[in-house]
Amino acid sequence: MSATFTQKQLEIMEAAVQLFAGKGFDNTSVRDIAKAADVNVAMISYYFGSKEKLLEAIFIKYVTTMRGKLEEIVFAHDVTPAEKIDRIIETYIDTIAANRHFHLLMVREQGVMKNKVMYDGVKSLKLKNTSLIKSAIKAGAKAGIFKKNVDITILALTVFGTINQAFNTQRFLCEQYRIDPDNEAEFLKVIIPRLKVHLKAVVRSYLLVADK
Repeated sequence: MSATFTQKQLEIMEAAVQLFAGKGFDNTSVRDIAKAADVNVAMISYYFGSKEKLLEAIFIKYVTTMRGKLEEIVFAHDVTPAEKIDRIIETYIDTIAANRHFHLLMVREQGVMKNKVMYDGVKSLKLKNTSLIKSAIKAGAKAGIFKKNVDITILALTVFGTINQAFNTQRFLCEQYRIDPDNEAEFLKVIIPRLKVHLKAVVRSYLLVADK
């Protein structure tokens, strides 16, 4: 499926993301989506073919968008390797913060993603994103700034696992920092900067050669 979508497709996808995140994929009907997007059911079938294909299109859109952001960072010529890693971390955190419904959808619909065709398609896109991060780290190692032979897979797991945990335990974190758990703006203002600073420090300490 193409990663280029019409305005109407984007409106349908946004309505679907919110419903899938709130009600779950199985509990959301095509009719529910059509009503939320203010279109007829036939239009959803015309654009996407099925509810499963609609979900696949949603994943393609978000993963492809992330790849575009990563490419801008990785291929920038006026940015040091360490700064690129900092920007990658910030971009992932900011993207999740700006797309909370999609993040919730990813968390709750892991079972749906076991569908082989859908899984393989999304996996392929994610691997392309991962390869961009690896290229940035390898470039830093080649320049003598980063350590050689770092375990990039485990490093990514550490970073993304921490980010996901922070958003998935929002209420708990709000209690720890004495924030109103229903105040989304306050959570983003207080927690997100701390998360960015912490992860940048962790990754730099792991990647940087001691005397750099």
